[in-house]
Amino acid sequence: MPFKISLVLLLISVVLLIFSFESCSSKHDDPVPQAEDVFINEIYSVGDDWLELYNASESVKDISGYHIYDDATDKYSLPAGTTIAAKGFLVLTCDGTGTGLHTNFKLSSTGETVYLETAANKLIDKVTFPALLSGQSYARYPDGGSGVFAITGSPTPGATNGDSQSPAISEVTKTPLIPSTSDNIKVSATVKDNSNLSSVKVYYRLGNAAFSSVTMSLTTNSVYEGTIPATSADGTLEYYIEAKNSSNKTSLSPADAPTSTYSFIINSDPLPALVINEFLASNVSCCPDTDGGAAEYDDWIEIYNSSDAPINIAGMHLSDNPDDPFKFKVPDTNSLKTTVPAHGYLIIWADENGSQGELHANFKLSAQGESVGLYYIDGRTIDQRTFGAQSDDISYGRSPDGGSNWTTFNTPTPGAANP
Repeated sequence: MPFKISLVLLLISVVLLIFSFESCSSKHDDPVPQAEDVFINEIYSVGDDWLELYNASESVKDISGYHIYDDATDKYSLPAGTTIAAKGFLVLTCDGTGTGLHTNFKLSSTGETVYLETAANKLIDKVTFPALLSGQSYARYPDGGSGVFAITGSPTPGATNGDSQSPAISEVTKTPLIPSTSDNIKVSATVKDNSNLSSVKVYYRLGNAAFSSVTMSLTTNSVYEGTIPATSADGTLEYYIEAKNSSNKTSLSPADAPTSTYSFIINSDPLPALVINEFLASNVSCCPDTDGGAAEYDDWIEIYNSSDAPINIAGMHLSDNPDDPFKFKVPDTNSLKTTVPAHGYLIIWADENGSQGELHANFKLSAQGESVGLYYIDGRTIDQRTFGAQSDDISYGRSPDGGSNWTTFNTPTPGAANP
């Protein structure tokens, strides 16, 4: 008898455990969409975000009060009178305004999940989309519930996606990072497509010449490479990628090429006689920046001109990362402000506040230590310094100005001679 009681108790425990597990699962898993005729059909999440709905039925669909959201606690409802024609499309702008056909949320370029519900709160579609680049969308092929999502290089807002996507181009890079006139330039790009690719090319030109092209070859993992021959001359080199597939669909990167292109400067000028002379990476109460009106204690970088002539640094770059020499480009908007006098100084505020003027970089210096560099218009290094941990209100600089000896200054001297 005790054995039977124990067996019954064991069975009850197992049933309760299963019920508890299922109950817990139902609380944490996303609900499964239920069959309906309206679908999320295409998503664009870089820049002017939008998503497209598609009505797969043979009649007009009234979707007044339908909900779309990426956060279940803050749903956007479609306004009264909103309809989609039979086999038609409706594009919603995702700009966070929440008025009319503008959702109350924006889309993440790094990817997320969006949901579609009826006015009665029945989930009818959900789409998890990946990270996208400018000019790419995530779309169903073909339109509607039977379609399979894929990244495409040719968005089609308000129109059919067709049966297959255009090639998706990403991760466009060049080597070397800063080419000279004698360097061949290797361009690589990741190109993916569900169809067979018929060609991948890089188009390029120096200055205002006509574009030439080089066929890119597949290396590995969907990476294509092509080589632009050495230019043998200074100038601005522009380039873009074109990919075609066997369905005769074409993608470009940048998406609106050749109106927009990738570009870089090739330059053989001698580097100017400039150095990073002093900087303060932990400004607590020294040397206020008053460009914004009230005094602000921001990081700063002092540039010294050791030559006998003034030097305008407009178009040159500063960075706290030697692997990204183009991080901050000095604007060419006011040469009076961006010119370093002969044997004189210029202060750049490292405050991430470009709204305060030309001399405000888009990065701050780390008091824990990092790198700070000045780079020419083509990215060549004019001067660069790696430094360790810094103390509050104590600067680090050359002694004397322009010299090779670096030391700390308990009394910083921005815009004046170092001791």
